[in-house]
Amino acid sequence: MANDVIPLPAALAAVWGAFLYEGLLAHIPDKERNQQILDTWNQGCVELVIAATAFLPEVWHQASTTWEGLEQDLPGVFEYEVISPLGVYLGDYLLFHDGLLPDVDTMKRVIHAFIRDFFRQQAA
Repeated sequence: MANDVIPLPAALAAVWGAFLYEGLLAHIPDKERNQQILDTWNQGCVELVIAATAFLPEVWHQASTTWEGLEQDLPGVFEYEVISPLGVYLGDYLLFHDGLLPDVDTMKRVIHAFIRDFFRQQAA
């Protein structure tokens, strides 16, 4: 991470954590899916939330460097369009990869794609 990037503010981390959780375990009103995710993870709900939120500083790093030079408002609601879908992605990944989370490099690419797509809305 670049030295000139401000660390993820705690208040924003809390909001993003809530939206990440929503996408991961609460977005789809399908209790079976939620239980399948937890069963596949097999390390506890709190541990899953801790592991998933560990990716948020990378989201902050990529997003803040992207919107740093923007001269206009964000093209949508970042939490709805990036953070929550990122949680859905993590849940799906767990289900299809025997309870494993993606590695850091994979997550960097996935985060980049979500952020890129979010900011492309501006051009449309």
